[in-house]
Amino acid sequence: MSVSCIITSDDVVIEDFSKPTILSLDLNGETHMMKAIQIKGEVDDSVYIKMCSICYRHYLNGKIDTVFRMDSGRRDSASFYFYPYKATSGKLNTTLSAF
Repeated sequence: MSVSCIITSDDVVIEDFSKPTILSLDLNGETHMMKAIQIKGEVDDSVYIKMCSICYRHYLNGKIDTVFRMDSGRRDSASFYFYPYKATSGKLNTTLSAF
């Protein structure tokens, strides 16, 4: 098994707060041991991020400037799950990374 360098996505902007969004980073079949999501922006109420479909919820609100990291060991893609929860508007810039 080989471990590759960092793969980073272009910024993904979230402005639609009417439905959940799955954010994915294609790993091109390379193994990465960690994944991360950087989130910056502002929302009018609570949102949450899950690092995997069965992971804990990380609640955020108001002005946001944070990074979440998680062990991965995946080869196909690194996915993150965004839920608007109580928020109805805002703008979040996200950058996905795997390393």
